Amino acid sequence: MKRRKGFMAILILLLAAIGVSGYCYQSSRTPEYALDQLMEGVRDHDAQKVQRYADVSAIITTSYDTGTAILARDIERLHAAYPQDWFFCHDTAFMKSYIADRRDNDLVFIHRSMEFFLTPTIAPIGESDEQAKWIAGEAEKFAQHYSAKLENVERKGDWAEATFLVTGDESDYGRLVPQMTVKVELAQQDDGHFQVTHITNGEEIFDPIVKGVEDYWTLQGWQ
Repeated sequence: MKRRKGFMAILILLLAAIGVSGYCYQSSRTPEYALDQLMEGVRDHDAQKVQRYADVSAIITTSYDTGTAILARDIERLHAAYPQDWFFCHDTAFMKSYIADRRDNDLVFIHRSMEFFLTPTIAPIGESDEQAKWIAGEAEKFAQHYSAKLENVERKGDWAEATFLVTGDESDYGRLVPQMTVKVELAQQDDGHFQVTHITNGEEIFDPIVKGVEDYWTLQGWQ
């Protein structure tokens, strides 16, 4: 589970780390401006800017809960698709209990991975920190091989949904998830700026991510 938990952290970080192109903005009180500032903050490892333009805790929590709920619900389908993977050799009841037991620790680990990603100078303390530091390093590798193009922003008052296309290059890492459409919701804050709050198409991106995970094990030489 540690590697799966880690890959989930990588994917969450990746969505923040890749650069977004194809947008323009005229005001700081627009979703497009918020996306621009978020990507700039991640690129510059500016944790304060990232936290202003993304509700990091909400994104991590909702992504984790959405992904693990689908995992538990579809465990039999996943076992049929990947019979070689021992992790899928369980039933829904077992997975729900297993996830519930691990949830709090997993979320702490993912948050810690984000800290190391945004502040690479932090020194790890203990085994868990070393693992989180490694995850942050893997996220940097992924960021080098993926790009994202903003395709559409639908705004309705103080709410917006942005759709962008994530594309990998021809490297081993880039081919893990060659292309994937990701949608995120943004909410306007009291001072007018927008903030990314969560990924809205978790069901749609689940299968491509699972395949990427399975191929990642092979790439790393893990059984």
